[in-house]
Amino acid sequence: MHGFPELTIGGVLVAPFVIYAAAAVAVFTALRPLLHLVGFDRAFVSPAVAELSLYVSILAMLIVLF
Repeated sequence: MHGFPELTIGGVLVAPFVIYAAAAVAVFTALRPLLHLVGFDRAFVSPAVAELSLYVSILAMLIVLF
């Protein structure tokens, strides 16, 4: 297994987790209109918790895959 190198921005090292978290936000933001069309928010009692769980799942998949 290879390690993901740190990103250097202006001499500041950015941890790989921050990059994964930003990528997960981008994926979730792209999925949000589709989720609204299929009625994702109406399928759960607490849509905010369901969206948070989906974000954490996307983040976990990115970490495992890359």
